[in-house]
Amino acid sequence: MTDVIKIDVPTFIRLLELAREEIKNDPDLHDIAEIVARLSEEGVISMEDYDTIVNFMQSQGDDQDSYGAEEDEYSEQLRDIRRLGGMDNGS
Repeated sequence: MTDVIKIDVPTFIRLLELAREEIKNDPDLHDIAEIVARLSEEGVISMEDYDTIVNFMQSQGDDQDSYGAEEDEYSEQLRDIRRLGGMDNGS
């Protein structure tokens, strides 16, 4: 069966704002998708569900701090490689 998300427009807009302003890594997006799909099985998601969604994402994120650290380290290494390889354009 395909996951289907049922969400009202105000909550959808707020989740888009959350994604744009606060989410810094891909696993958090997956956490939101997971909880939203689960909640949608019970009916249309509304702003009453927003705290549940955010709390689920934050509780899952505790296990993913190392992922963010790896990403930061990777970005730093990539900058060093570009700089040492003469590919750094000064930005």
